[in-house]
Amino acid sequence: MIIRSNGILLVGALLAGSGAAYFSQDYIDDQVEAHKARLNEDYEPIQIVVPKETLPVGSVMSAHNLAVRPVPNAFVHDQAVRPEELDAVLGHRVMHQVNSGEPVLMSHVSQKRGSGFSNLVEKGKRALTVPVDSVSSMAGLLRPGDRIDLLATVRDSDRSVTVALLTNVPLLATGAAVDEFGVEYTTAKYQTITVSVTAEEAAKITHAQDVGRLSVVLRPAGDTSAAYTQPVTKNSLLGKTRQARGPGVEIIRGGKQ
Repeated sequence: MIIRSNGILLVGALLAGSGAAYFSQDYIDDQVEAHKARLNEDYEPIQIVVPKETLPVGSVMSAHNLAVRPVPNAFVHDQAVRPEELDAVLGHRVMHQVNSGEPVLMSHVSQKRGSGFSNLVEKGKRALTVPVDSVSSMAGLLRPGDRIDLLATVRDSDRSVTVALLTNVPLLATGAAVDEFGVEYTTAKYQTITVSVTAEEAAKITHAQDVGRLSVVLRPAGDTSAAYTQPVTKNSLLGKTRQARGPGVEIIRGGKQ
């Protein structure tokens, strides 16, 4: 009888142990899955706004100097700007320098956009409005944010010369249309463009308009190459070399020079 009782106890102990092991393994599996879920959540990529280039204090945030990149959720700052919050920083000035690729925080920018168009002009630059015709405006296809080259054709002594006056010039506006946010808008006819240039460049454009004619050349997006090597004249256009005048012909009259 004693042996039978001990057998029952042993079987019970084995069953209890097996049950405990089963439930323990089940608990461990649940904990592992929960931990994996937390890790997946922590490292799930979150889209945030970053600058394409270092933005110093005073610069204006726009669709042209900002980009979006994924960052693991665990490393995203509470004040990091998300793509859906982009309008909260566009057009605002930078209060604290933001390095290229670093997250843009709400605390990096001013609370207000500013009172007018001057807020879009970068520090050290000037906004200059230039009249254009249908040809110079690419039949109205130029858009704010495009980059252009300005060619000047002027007369130099007895010849006409075309030179690259300025290259890779950003457009701030076409007519009254200002699209610093990269938002599509209805095309409207315009007779002027407004460019962002230095004070010295503004003076060059103004003088070139007075002594010659300006032409606008649209650059491909992202192209920063220097494509113009030398001035163009009628002779260079026709492949001719301008000949320098040689010594005068000696004329002798009556045996005297």
